[in-house]
Amino acid sequence: MFKTFQSWSRRRRYREGKTLSRFIARDVRREILIVSAARINEGFITGRVRTTNVLYLSRGLISKPEFEPERELRIEDLWNWTGHSWGGLAGGTSIVDHLHGRR
Repeated sequence: MFKTFQSWSRRRRYREGKTLSRFIARDVRREILIVSAARINEGFITGRVRTTNVLYLSRGLISKPEFEPERELRIEDLWNWTGHSWGGLAGGTSIVDHLHGRR
């Protein structure tokens, strides 16, 4: 019974053409445009990802990025963040480092 409910819930939440959005750090927002949900029962979707530091965007330090090319994504890993709790860039660096030529 739980599997049936989980399957119904996933099919409803991860519909093709829908864009999911969530903050994954205090200042980092991830958006996922769902391209295909054919393997939803196996725990995979095909989607395009866009991760944006909203503080950098609001201050005009970066322009709004485009979605990445489509790829297969595990549902369990959609909202994982490897950076610091206050965002920065995905590699754990800061835009300030890049602006001042530091690494």
